[in-house]
Amino acid sequence: MIDDSIRPQLGIIGGLGPLASADFYFKLTRMTEALGDNEHVPSVILSVPQLPDRTEAILGGHDGPLAPLQAAVSTLNELGVACIAMPCNTAHHWYDRLAANSRAEIIHIGDAAVAEIRRGLDRGRVANLATRGTLASGFYQDRVSAAGFELCLPRGTEFQERVDSAIGLVKAGSIAQAATETERALHLAQLAGADAALLGCTELSVVAASLGDTNGLIVIDSNVALARASLTRLGFGIQEARGLPTVLRPTAHDRLPWRAAQRV
Repeated sequence: MIDDSIRPQLGIIGGLGPLASADFYFKLTRMTEALGDNEHVPSVILSVPQLPDRTEAILGGHDGPLAPLQAAVSTLNELGVACIAMPCNTAHHWYDRLAANSRAEIIHIGDAAVAEIRRGLDRGRVANLATRGTLASGFYQDRVSAAGFELCLPRGTEFQERVDSAIGLVKAGSIAQAATETERALHLAQLAGADAALLGCTELSVVAASLGDTNGLIVIDSNVALARASLTRLGFGIQEARGLPTVLRPTAHDRLPWRAAQRV
């Protein structure tokens, strides 16, 4: 049994990937309305980078990540947490089965992201920059459509290739290059008529602060959304703390001419 004096309120399933979970905890901390240490959220991060690849499992039609995810949920429940956050969009493919056996509420990142979209947009077209596994799972399509927004998918293969490249670069620690690839994907989304773009992979959340002028395109960070939802559920005050310089910015010559983008 854990001593009540150090009992966490929020359990975080991290390592999916490591930079994404570090980015989530940083944003959770920075967004907490607090004047001192003891006003922050008592939390525990269970980092499980050894889990099988989530996208490969979904596209391959198997549940390899499910058992270790269930073990992570069980471990956090044993620690007595009130809520669990998973800063990995693709892992939410198994949300229903994980939530069914958890005493603690598991906050769904998709619900949090849709709430965040509503903060910046009343209606319009939303592009989702996500893994192929998240897209195949379909939980974002259902939630975004149910909220009254239209999904926007740029034609051709380049958009998803840019997204895949950016995600892989973050996992490899190449942050500046990942930001450039993300900007290129956002550029294609805007050309396709998107009013907003969801960074629907928390690897892309890592580069959110490095993005240049998006020419009016609203960009939603799923880690910010999950942090806001976690603080709200636990009754903590929230302060706006976006745009923090958490990563290096790409050099000017790598940037795309956002101001020249024209919608089709």
